[in-house]
Amino acid sequence: MKEGWERTEQHISLDLKQLNELIKPALSGIRVITAERLSTGFSNSNYKIILEGSSTPYVVRLFRGDGEIAQKEAAIAKLVRESVPVADYIYLDTSCSTFDKAWAVLEWKEGFLLRDVLKAGTSEDVAAAASSVGSVLARIHSFTFPKSGFLDKDLTVTQPFQMDDGPFISFIEQCLYNSPCGKWLGEELTEQVWSFCQTHRSILPENMEPPVLVHSDFNGLNILMRNEREGCSVSAVLDWEFAFSWRRHADIANMLRYEEDGSLFENHFIRSYQENGGVLNGKWKLLSRLEDLVALCDMLSHSTVDSPNRVRDLKRLIARTVQRY
Repeated sequence: MKEGWERTEQHISLDLKQLNELIKPALSGIRVITAERLSTGFSNSNYKIILEGSSTPYVVRLFRGDGEIAQKEAAIAKLVRESVPVADYIYLDTSCSTFDKAWAVLEWKEGFLLRDVLKAGTSEDVAAAASSVGSVLARIHSFTFPKSGFLDKDLTVTQPFQMDDGPFISFIEQCLYNSPCGKWLGEELTEQVWSFCQTHRSILPENMEPPVLVHSDFNGLNILMRNEREGCSVSAVLDWEFAFSWRRHADIANMLRYEEDGSLFENHFIRSYQENGGVLNGKWKLLSRLEDLVALCDMLSHSTVDSPNRVRDLKRLIARTVQRY
């Protein structure tokens, strides 16, 4: 699961003095006494901090890009917090007046990564985790939008785009023949991907349901779990920076990207998703794979010689997608 992938953005390194200076406006001058840079994530930088006179941890999050990404994340947390476990925003600064990046102080959520359950958990742990994740994703997808597209800081679709086969095939063609993606794949695999997409593109217009809130990076690195009497359950869904309004299959594809067909996790995840209101038709798996090809080809198009592990994994995933259906 993105094992060994190179970061797309360098970590922002801050010492205690810099962190204390940064968060002065947020916590009334209370001093940070310990800070630990968190290793997960590939673009933003996060620190777990402890304040003087308290044992309650917080997270200081330093965002890539402009402040609108941070504002969108905060707006999504506010929107979904009653039904989806997320970290609350305590303070958000997008002014870049005291620091050249947008930053926030967030609630610390206890837990361990879903990735670690999938790697080392018992079958009971995996089944319980899958059921909880499926239920949470159904709740995320209960939030709908009037049209598909990218969301602004107010969660309004300001950059709409179509959900039919025309834009899909145009995007794939651009990736395969006019971007580095095709060069990374090589001629044979490029033609396999193109043939797969041409063969199955016709099912996309058949699935013109209302677009939903899509996390767009819904995988074991962005989901915290905790142990409860009933088994593993979701503690928090993290990192909403890529969220947009789109087809639900994008999140399902992301979650099952590294799973074998019919795996224990897949079966419990899909069953729970449907039992909790998630709507899937009989072609959900093919739709998910078409959606995932968009994401995988896009990521490969933006890969460089400085990210060989990422390139190798993406090529393997793309080949696996088109060759196993």
